Amino acid sequence: MFADLLPGLPFLIALYPEIHYRFRFFPFSRYYRQAPEIIADAPRRLEPGESLPLLFLIKCAHRFPLQLKAIEIIARAHDRVVRREISIHEVVQQPFWHRIERLELPDEAPAIWEVEVFWQVEIGGRGYRLRTDNLPGLSHGPLRVKQSGQALPRAEGWQLGDLHTHTIYTEDQVEFGAPLEAYPALGVAQGFSFAFAADHSYDLDDLPGSWMKCDPNLTRFHRRAKQIEYLNDQNRGRFTLLPGFELSVGNAKRRNVHLLLIGQRDFIPGSGDSAERWSRNQPEMSVSEVLRRCEDETLTVAAHPMVDPPLLEKLLLRRGSWEDDLAMGIPPNPPLIKGKNMELFGLQVWNGGQTRDFRAGIERWVGGLLKGKRWKIIAGSDAHGNFNRYRQVGFAMLKLTEKGDHVFGQAWTGVEAVKDSSEQEIISALRKNRSFISDGPCADLEIMERPGGWQVQVRAQSGSEFGGLARIVVYQGIPGEDQERLLIQDEKQGIFNWETIIPLETAEGYLRMEATTSYGNLCLTNPIFFNDRER
Repeated sequence: MFADLLPGLPFLIALYPEIHYRFRFFPFSRYYRQAPEIIADAPRRLEPGESLPLLFLIKCAHRFPLQLKAIEIIARAHDRVVRREISIHEVVQQPFWHRIERLELPDEAPAIWEVEVFWQVEIGGRGYRLRTDNLPGLSHGPLRVKQSGQALPRAEGWQLGDLHTHTIYTEDQVEFGAPLEAYPALGVAQGFSFAFAADHSYDLDDLPGSWMKCDPNLTRFHRRAKQIEYLNDQNRGRFTLLPGFELSVGNAKRRNVHLLLIGQRDFIPGSGDSAERWSRNQPEMSVSEVLRRCEDETLTVAAHPMVDPPLLEKLLLRRGSWEDDLAMGIPPNPPLIKGKNMELFGLQVWNGGQTRDFRAGIERWVGGLLKGKRWKIIAGSDAHGNFNRYRQVGFAMLKLTEKGDHVFGQAWTGVEAVKDSSEQEIISALRKNRSFISDGPCADLEIMERPGGWQVQVRAQSGSEFGGLARIVVYQGIPGEDQERLLIQDEKQGIFNWETIIPLETAEGYLRMEATTSYGNLCLTNPIFFNDRER
């Protein structure tokens, strides 16, 4: 019986909830329904001039077929009401059905649109009118969409993207993600031009239609790669999906942690915490072994490095954290293999909101920089299909939950101008160019050598959506010193654009910057190194 219970235990995950799985020997579930999952979703915000893309999902209709008659949309903001009825009259009986429709909204910015979606369906000969979704125990409330009067803050030519998202290819007993096609449509509407499809390694090697059996031909992995390539070709110059995956790997204590492999094209196995076989929860490979196998262009990033897993996940899935590894360095004494870089590229310190583990990740990152590491930081939402609000399994078989965390675009990474938006250019720019992480403002540093000495140009920008700039801090780090030097700390009073030039006494180590707004939104730049300004 224990082997049957374990697959339902990864229950604290931010994906659309799968409501049909039940334990074989104890088939109890408070949210099980003899109906497919039916979900409407939308972006949290809209850039100026963008129409509203709406995502409609139906899952498991091959088990519970339905007739979808129509979808009615009612959007309200201020005193304006926009209605649209989509007549469909389609029998849905495939495992996964989706459709993206657009709603033209008048310009009421700044405004919060409350968007109600009503499904008219027939299941088992009985008609239903469903509001937003049919997930038991949730609010079924309207989708809230912010219509912004300003674009996301960025310097000219910079691009913004979410570097930790999950798609329909992340799917198991308790969760599933959004279709790949949704990310260009809903991403562009929010102001983003790229996203990393960080689907789990232990889902990508599953046999199609199975959560438990491995496929030696890697059908799902190769199918996803072809679909990403096709979508990137269709959306060239607008939006790019970065290939790769989130790999389960062994930390210094041989516990399972997650490593983002951005740009990796060849599959590497990792299923220690998949719960597919309860007696085998040991990681297949260590971090060092994975770094040896990665392609040269791959960006290797520790995913949510300072998150401490729940006790049950530690005990049953052998999950751990990156803390000990980062304290020692990854690996402690990296070997050179034919000139191959065996260092970790960076840390995904921002994983949704400004949480305690986010602050701990920044502290660990700075500690690594002062020890001579060249780690970069990236940000992502870890959204598993949730665009407007987080809907997931709260506790296996007992309840579903929803909240506003871990939604696509909650935190993002900005990267300096690239020639085009191809995946190769974006990955190269993330490695070489200036970049930042943010949930609102943008900031940038540029080192300049002048006849009178070295200077740094400092720029920051915000908008009314995130509040005016409130605090600007610039740090200089000298490897070997115990803490960073404070070069400037400037308190602001609601200005939205700020720029200055700071003379530098020493041209060594690195510089980095933080900008905070009056609403508490934050931007952190990646370090600029004096001896390698192209990194």
